[in-house]
Amino acid sequence: MPRDFKSSLQNRAVGRALALWRRESGLSLSEVAERVGWSSAKTSMMQNALVPVVDADVVALALVYRVSSERRKPVVLGAQRARDPLRFDLLTGDAASCVGWTYAEVEAEASYVQVVALEVLPPFVRTSEYEAALRGVQVGAVSEQEHRHYSDAHRKRALRHLSNGPSLRLDLVVGETILRRPVGGALVMADQLLRLAALAELPGVRVWLVPDEAGAFAGMTSFSVLSFREDEFEDVVYLDTLHGGTWLEAESERRPYLETYERAVTVALSAGDTIERLVEAAQLLKDNSG
Repeated sequence: MPRDFKSSLQNRAVGRALALWRRESGLSLSEVAERVGWSSAKTSMMQNALVPVVDADVVALALVYRVSSERRKPVVLGAQRARDPLRFDLLTGDAASCVGWTYAEVEAEASYVQVVALEVLPPFVRTSEYEAALRGVQVGAVSEQEHRHYSDAHRKRALRHLSNGPSLRLDLVVGETILRRPVGGALVMADQLLRLAALAELPGVRVWLVPDEAGAFAGMTSFSVLSFREDEFEDVVYLDTLHGGTWLEAESERRPYLETYERAVTVALSAGDTIERLVEAAQLLKDNSG
């Protein structure tokens, strides 16, 4: 393993693709090693993005797994881009041709997620009715973007990891504005707030509410910070924008978001007071619904 190696999201997307190919092929690591002429450990480390993945090795594995040239091409290009993204983008001008990733795929690898959500709740905590109401008011060009798709299967998986152990931790800071915006109507919003209050009781979850009286933060926006167990994976910041998901990997780009998160937590209500406020707001919505 290269000394001080840090695996980028692009390299990790290549690793995910290689892992998927092997699962589809049904071959064991030892069977792959016999056919490509290198160790099982190398294949494993490539799949888990613990080493830089070379495009020639991608081609070799694609041949072993009998992957079509159409599926192989974006992974080969992804391996090329992972080595030098700036040069690749300058020469080709088409990063979209490379294998990519969704927020859900990256979150599935995380051990700790810190979220600041000021006006709309993040995908994991949404009820199906809340999610449907959000999609109903989005223009087609926004709601159809692949990076926004967060399946029920992934939500259940994350819930399991937050409940058992937990092997995943989630810290969520929400703005009080969310309590006053009845997405989908009063009853849908009341159920959503009660679900959030229940989630806040899980071992791996903490929720804090930033009250209006805390004031506004300069440049405040909603975002997620994802951390990982592996030393080779550094923190990443995710921003959900109208044109697509934006990922920040450089330390200088991440720092303002980490500091903003820490500041938000210091001015937020305690976890206990937050749960009480959520339940009170939910009951008020139910009482006023008719």
